[in-house]
Amino acid sequence: MHHVEYENNYITLLTKQEILNPYLVLDNLFVDFSSAEALQDELFEILTIAIRRNYWLTYDSPLVLYKKYKKLVRLFEAGWLISKIRPTSFVHESLLTPYDQIEASVPNRKTKKTTKDVVSEGYRIVVFSYNSSSLDIIRGNLFYLLFEGLMPTCVKYSNEIDPYYFRMMQEMNDLISALQTVYHYEKDNILSELDMAVLKTICDEFISRESFFDYNSDLQGGLSYTNKEELKNALAISRKILFTTNFWKLHGNPGNILYYYHDFLFILDSYWMHYLELCNKGVAFNTKWKYPGEKKNELHHSGYEWIKRPWKLLYDNFEKRSIHDWRNLLDKCLEDVLSNRFIGYSTDSHNEDILRFISSLLFLESLQEYEPEIY
Repeated sequence: MHHVEYENNYITLLTKQEILNPYLVLDNLFVDFSSAEALQDELFEILTIAIRRNYWLTYDSPLVLYKKYKKLVRLFEAGWLISKIRPTSFVHESLLTPYDQIEASVPNRKTKKTTKDVVSEGYRIVVFSYNSSSLDIIRGNLFYLLFEGLMPTCVKYSNEIDPYYFRMMQEMNDLISALQTVYHYEKDNILSELDMAVLKTICDEFISRESFFDYNSDLQGGLSYTNKEELKNALAISRKILFTTNFWKLHGNPGNILYYYHDFLFILDSYWMHYLELCNKGVAFNTKWKYPGEKKNELHHSGYEWIKRPWKLLYDNFEKRSIHDWRNLLDKCLEDVLSNRFIGYSTDSHNEDILRFISSLLFLESLQEYEPEIY
């Protein structure tokens, strides 16, 4: 995922209720299965499409694979939450290697050291997994394989998968098995007051987050190497797809859609944070922007009603819907575009709302040099 800073741990796809009790996620995913194989199979489906050229075409739609990706991300996020409250200190102590047993030399080939029982081994894997990789990295690795498997042409990439990703997939595979073991051991237990306090703190941090991801640059830096015409074209293609049945049966490279929608999310988040800054500074959203004469004539024919007072665009839309609602609409639109279904002007669809808003934000970004200074 471009624009993302891969250093931190935070939740993206869980609800508040699930953050306060991550076992709800595991219950939903594992309750009907005696083993972790079903989810492990879905994990390796993501790897398979990355290795086998155009294997994604064997699925009903790219949406099937995107939903598998999100299901796995939800599991790994829930697992990270559980790692914050489990294992208990007593169990954790039993997993520690005494100092006098630590090997001073690094073996040429890594070998797994398993503990005496399955549950302890499950806890050991959970502790190891979330202390050796951040959630950002786990999400990013999984997204990379999904992205490569959907055959993008918008970026240059190697046709060979780095061996690193095979190792990461094996670690994810072990983690899925470990979480299933922990779930069956813990499912009848009740969260303690300390557990709930820890999860409440993480939930509060989730609620207070300004952006969906942690980004590695601001809007101007993030889009400095982006072809704006490609983004506009992606909006137009999205509208076409929404009025087409089985679009991806005769068209290739749905990975491009994933890439551009990540750009859309970055733009949406960036302007949300800019809107918060404007609110904190107490600016007048009705302020007219000053354009040079020639530019003013050009903008007069742009068709945007807000063009004289661009800050009103942000005020009106972020007062109309919360940033969480806008993000959900964007993801729902992405799902519809990947679905191979004719959506059209469905009564329960707000796709045009989000596509129009992103289009307006793209145009607003081109006017940055005329924005009044914020004091």
